[in-house]
Amino acid sequence: MKKSQQIIGLPIISIAEGNEEGKVKDIVINPDRGTVDYFVVDSGVQALSTRVIPSGNVLGIGEYAITIANPEAINDISQLPVAVDLLQKNITVKGIRVLTKKGSLIGETGDIYVDADKECSIAGIEFITDAAQKNIRLIPRSSVITFGKTLLVVEDDVQGKLLDDPSTLPESDIAEEPAVSEEFVSAESNTPEPEPVNDINLDLAEVQAAAVKPSEPATIQQEQKSSAAELFEARQRQYLKGRKATKNITDNYGMLIIQAGQPITEQVMDRAKACGKLIELVMNNEA
Repeated sequence: MKKSQQIIGLPIISIAEGNEEGKVKDIVINPDRGTVDYFVVDSGVQALSTRVIPSGNVLGIGEYAITIANPEAINDISQLPVAVDLLQKNITVKGIRVLTKKGSLIGETGDIYVDADKECSIAGIEFITDAAQKNIRLIPRSSVITFGKTLLVVEDDVQGKLLDDPSTLPESDIAEEPAVSEEFVSAESNTPEPEPVNDINLDLAEVQAAAVKPSEPATIQQEQKSSAAELFEARQRQYLKGRKATKNITDNYGMLIIQAGQPITEQVMDRAKACGKLIELVMNNEA
């Protein structure tokens, strides 16, 4: 059991090479399942895109490092639409207010406890009743109803279930991802052109239809990976075109790509992509 602040900053070690591949820059929370689904990688150099490690690719989280089998465990976020969606939701859990089901504000949250041995599930959340005295207890995962961006919604009887020792946190049940039928996937995969949408998220069926099949040759696998990435980028561009930036976005040398309030054009998107800032543009815009 580890707090998120004990995980962020840990070296990422590839077991196959015995090399450090970077450090953990941040964690990405799945609010529907109550899990840490991705670890954002800080490689120490400016990359063209954000890189993440799916929690399923993590071998272990120790006192010194996070371990992975090899560098291939690290993915470009542009090839993981689900990760982008979670990153956009920006669920931090830390430092937000705690609201009961009946609408009473009873305190705020501190750090979260992650159970690395159970799919990186959130086992508990620090509960601060008095910000001045920092009187901290623990909310068990079973008492949480909703992980929100600004509120943690809990059961009305939560105060009777608070704990004092992290070792007493019970194992949490992890919500299952909704299944998609093969018939639906097949029907979607036969569609030659994607229909226009109002958001940047790929349908799960489209992602699965474009996903790599392990039995196929490597050249076909690469083509399918490229196809999925291109489709996702097309959706990003369709979503961004005509919207306005909500903050100044600069390149790696501090040069302005777009100023807050300016409309997003194809030229702006091209430059943002070249500088690895397309995800930042996606996360900071308005109609």
